[in-house]
Amino acid sequence: MWIFQCNILAFLLLFVGQFNTFALQDVTADLFASENYGTLAAFGDFYADKQTDMFIIREQSELVIFMADSKIPYFKPKAHITKDIFRRDTIITGVVPGDYDGDSQMDVLLTTQIQNTELTTVFIFWGNNQTLDMSGWLRLNKTFTDQPLVMDFNGDMIPDIFGTTNADLTEVCYLTNRIQVWRNGVKLSVNLRSPHSNCFHRPQQGLHRRFVPDN
Repeated sequence: MWIFQCNILAFLLLFVGQFNTFALQDVTADLFASENYGTLAAFGDFYADKQTDMFIIREQSELVIFMADSKIPYFKPKAHITKDIFRRDTIITGVVPGDYDGDSQMDVLLTTQIQNTELTTVFIFWGNNQTLDMSGWLRLNKTFTDQPLVMDFNGDMIPDIFGTTNADLTEVCYLTNRIQVWRNGVKLSVNLRSPHSNCFHRPQQGLHRRFVPDN
C-alpha cells in the first residue's frame, strides 16, 4: 500500500510539474496588441456573429467597442464614441448594450455625470448595420438621481429604463421606435436606495470593474 501511494504521489508531481508553467500566461498582447488600456465596462455580441465583444471606457469620457476576431489580436477596436460628443467635464459612468428600439440591432446606452454633480444623464447610440449611427443618437430629456436600472418593464421583450428622475418620481422610459415615452414606474410612494443593488456605482476614486490602467 505504501509503495502504491508513493507511485501515485510521484505521478501527480510529474504531471503537475510538467504543466504548471502553462497554468498562468500573459495573453494581453495576443488579445489586444497595443490597445490594452481602458476600463472594461460591458460585454455583448455587438457584431451579431455569436462571439463576445468588449466595451471599453477610455479616459472616463470615450467608449471603444472591441470586436472578437479569429486572428491575433483577438479583439480589435471597431466602433468609437468620442468625447467630443459630450460636454468637456462629462464622465461616462456606465455602459449597457441592448436593443432599445426593437429593430433587432444592438444599441449602446451610456450613463454619464458632469464632474462634481450627482444627477445621471442617459445617452442612447443606435445600432446601424453592425456599427453605430453617430449622427442620430438620443439624449433622454430627464435625468436620474442615481444609475437607472435597465429592465423589460412592460414585458414586450424590449429593454426599458427605470429609476428615480430629477422630479423625485420613480419612472420608466420606453424607447420603442426611438420615441421617448415616460410612465410612472411604481404606484406606491417609495424611495429607491442610492446606490441601489443594480446600479453601476462610481466612487470618487474611479470606476469599478477596472480593466488595465489608462495611459
